[in-house]
Amino acid sequence: MAMALEGVRIIDASGPIGHYAGRLLADLGADVIKVEPPEGDPARQWAPFLPEVDAPESALQFLLLNANKRGVTLDLDTPRGRELYLELVKTADVVMDSLSPDEAARLKLTTDDLTAAKADIIHTSVTGWGLTGPRANWAYSDIVGCAMSGAMTLAGTSEGPPEQLPDMQGYHCASIDAAAGTMGALVYHQSTGVGQRVEVSMQEALSIAQETAMMQADILGTNRERGVPMRGFTIPGTGLYDTADGHVYMMASGIAGAGFVGLVSFMDETGDAQDLTEEPYPTFIREKMNTNFIMSLMSDPEQAGAALEVLQHLDEVVRAFCAKHPKLYLYEEGQQRRILVGMVNTPQDILASPQLEARDWFVNLDDPGRGVTLRYPGPQWQLQGTPAELRRAAPLLGEHNNEIFSELGVDAGELAELAAGGVRS
Repeated sequence: MAMALEGVRIIDASGPIGHYAGRLLADLGADVIKVEPPEGDPARQWAPFLPEVDAPESALQFLLLNANKRGVTLDLDTPRGRELYLELVKTADVVMDSLSPDEAARLKLTTDDLTAAKADIIHTSVTGWGLTGPRANWAYSDIVGCAMSGAMTLAGTSEGPPEQLPDMQGYHCASIDAAAGTMGALVYHQSTGVGQRVEVSMQEALSIAQETAMMQADILGTNRERGVPMRGFTIPGTGLYDTADGHVYMMASGIAGAGFVGLVSFMDETGDAQDLTEEPYPTFIREKMNTNFIMSLMSDPEQAGAALEVLQHLDEVVRAFCAKHPKLYLYEEGQQRRILVGMVNTPQDILASPQLEARDWFVNLDDPGRGVTLRYPGPQWQLQGTPAELRRAAPLLGEHNNEIFSELGVDAGELAELAAGGVRS
């Protein structure tokens, strides 16, 4: 069966900030060639590692984000390395890199240099700051992007410092934008034959990831704060709750979905409402447990007054209810009743998910080079006519050097000389 990007070749010379972009496009059928320095991409040294597999082939993040790619090594600081790189560019539709303007100028691999090699090339640049502005040549990392975008100011509690967002969210957001921008450029190229530069800044990619901060500013005229404590009172039905076997997160205090009224009705059905069906609680819940009242308490805690004891009691009953039942039961039954409750999944929960199992989402992929079979998450999208597919494991360091350079006309003798000279591994 055909694949959406079948016939498209992408040179992926990006660092870790662009790995996911290349993987997304490779899953859709593009021939993505991962270009690394002879010593390997830095992500090959990032923990966690596969057991009983030696570095540089054991880093799990590298394996995950570089599956479906072929891999070559080139020293772009050498004349022959740069020459071979530009020969690869001539065979490609897209070049993806994460070079700063100064690095690109030093290596003579700017957009102008690439278009000189191939006039209609699409050049996707994914960096921390973009290619212009006073910070274009500054160093960056995932945590820097999270901090400088403003997203980190919402992570953590108000008593502590801003906290790092987990799992390289800065790099992943930048990669997703890079893949989307590349797709747009490919569509334009298909209709016009014209290539262009696609430029992604991690700071910009993350700056729109402010959850409800922008909505709160627009609607309430106030700024979101990091993990604002309830200053002596709790909001029943909102937050993390212990269950019989884990945790759920609820947002059932206002009127979204079935609201707190729906939560009490659920507890009453299971015999766990205690005295919440007796006055004064039904009247309080009907008149006070709404978004306006909750927001007014958050902005002016002094209003809690006599309501403080009632709020604490409501929360105690909810906590006792949750602690009595398994999280899956609370989630599934809550969803049926339009109660905003989510199950906090562990990795084992996700692996055992009946929904994912029913959709055959996980893929077992043989990795003969590493002597293992790994279970990968499935495609990010399901295309009926041109399905995404996991076809090959992440390349070993320099695994496809002979294969790909031979396609460029490099003979066996020169391949050996290049390896001996350190131009390739």
